[in-house]
Amino acid sequence: MISLRILLLLCWSLRLAGTANADDLVWPQIPYCPQDNMNYTHGDAFQAKLDALLSSLPAAAASSGFATNTTGGGAVTPDQAFGLAQCRGDITLSDCRACLNNTAREMAGGGACQGRKNAMLVHEGCLLRYSNASFFGAPDTGDPIFSVGNVQNDVSTQPEKFASRLSALMGNLTWKAAYGSPRKFAVGEVYHAAFVTIYGMARCTEDMGADDCYLCLQIVVKTIPKCCTGKEGGRVFARSCSVRFEVYRFYNEEAAEAAMSPASPPSPGGGRVNDSDHTGPRSTG
Repeated sequence: MISLRILLLLCWSLRLAGTANADDLVWPQIPYCPQDNMNYTHGDAFQAKLDALLSSLPAAAASSGFATNTTGGGAVTPDQAFGLAQCRGDITLSDCRACLNNTAREMAGGGACQGRKNAMLVHEGCLLRYSNASFFGAPDTGDPIFSVGNVQNDVSTQPEKFASRLSALMGNLTWKAAYGSPRKFAVGEVYHAAFVTIYGMARCTEDMGADDCYLCLQIVVKTIPKCCTGKEGGRVFARSCSVRFEVYRFYNEEAAEAAMSPASPPSPGGGRVNDSDHTGPRSTG
């Protein structure tokens, strides 16, 4: 059977052969199904709570791009389902609703993590996660769940400089997403060479505290050299955060700027983020 990684690499190659700026919000599809032996059976109490949760989350998140919800509980039916839904900060609310509706259908239909009490499905435009135990605001310090580099295009001009510029940009964006953006979302760009600009994105789920968001992003950024050295694009996903970079603008700049408001105060170093420069970590001194 073809692996998820190979399939995603093939899809990336086909996408880049077409129009790079026409970003597909439902690609990639990344299921996260922990091997924790926590399963439910068809028709049991947990499934009923889960079905109610999956049907309610897309609508709950449609107005703001983020929602958490809990169904069940009580003395008679103690089974509870905890869920979180979030969309990428720069997409429209209609695209958000469509992405989450599609994701919820896939999870309810058994296409992703069928029978699991703890699962997550990630698309480029949105994610949906549920569990039988509350995970809201919990630190995410585990290894990333998925990483992939651009299979088609390698950096051809000054790869060492590219890596250095990318590192500075990602340091910027992790700081901005964690400490400077109410939606835990940041995009930015940095010049590399003639006709080559690196564009990046960092985001956390909005239930995360600022320090936990920053720690999660630090972990995924450290994975970039392992998956994506010498590549013109890459993505790393954890349960509560993710980063992406490309050499084309893959996000809606105007909508992203609005999602990042209010702007953070400037500090030296790194690439352009919301028309200011920022260092990676926030000062703790």
